[in-house]
Amino acid sequence: MARSALSRTGVWTLVPSLPPSLPYIPQPFQYGRVRGFGHPQLVPFFLSMLRREPLPDDPALRVYRERPNVVREVRLPPEVGLPWTCVVVKRFGWRGVQHYLSSPLKRSRAMKAYRTACHLLAHGLCTPLPLGALEERRWGFVQYNIYVTAALTDVITLQEYCATLPDGPAGLEKVVHLVAAYLRRMHDSGLWHRDMVTSNLLLTGAPDNRQVSLVDLNRARRIPYMPMVLRAMDLARMGWWERLPQLCALYSIGRFSATRLLWLVHLYGHWRTWRWHIRRVLKPLRARLHI
Repeated sequence: MARSALSRTGVWTLVPSLPPSLPYIPQPFQYGRVRGFGHPQLVPFFLSMLRREPLPDDPALRVYRERPNVVREVRLPPEVGLPWTCVVVKRFGWRGVQHYLSSPLKRSRAMKAYRTACHLLAHGLCTPLPLGALEERRWGFVQYNIYVTAALTDVITLQEYCATLPDGPAGLEKVVHLVAAYLRRMHDSGLWHRDMVTSNLLLTGAPDNRQVSLVDLNRARRIPYMPMVLRAMDLARMGWWERLPQLCALYSIGRFSATRLLWLVHLYGHWRTWRWHIRRVLKPLRARLHI
């Protein structure tokens, strides 16, 4: 059967069957209903987090988000003996009861984020080093799941970068090129991110040596074929409209029609706007039904 015209232009991708090389061998562990895997020297730290409610609060460390997911830096005990003084801990919450009820049918978001990070690193794409993931299930329903990564230093989100322009207009031009190259390589590797907002793209390094890193990986999917429509959906979610024509042109060089890609991005953007208005109208009903 012929594919739709919207999905015909794409790239067949090969996802490696072998696990990527990390700077450590992940160690599986289980404690009662809790199971997970991660850096061998951090397993006692992971288990100690299960007895902490809420997560440790240190005014000197950053808090990235409070709800529905708690994302914050946590200081490592000095006896761990690792090169990182702190890690970023993401404890996933629930946006609606429907997600909890469907949790026995799929991997926890912590496990998906860990696997996606390994996929990115295996393809030479930067993301904070995954250090561990753990989950607790009861009758198959996820009760608790945590994803832990190394904390990045000297980092700024793409959203903050565009608002402040710390490197000036010339620096922004370089960043646009870096982002376009990163997104194209990510899609070519077979990864569809599905939450590609500018706050999930991080810039690290000095102004003349910037690198792009990707976070918030739990919604991503790995697929063997990446059609243009899925690429356009990721680009549209960025909402980077003032740079969109340039981004699409750089992304499409030697591969796609930039005009067609830009048309798909705008089409999906209009659909997202329409859906947002509908959801706003239905929000009181959704709140009453807890969905």
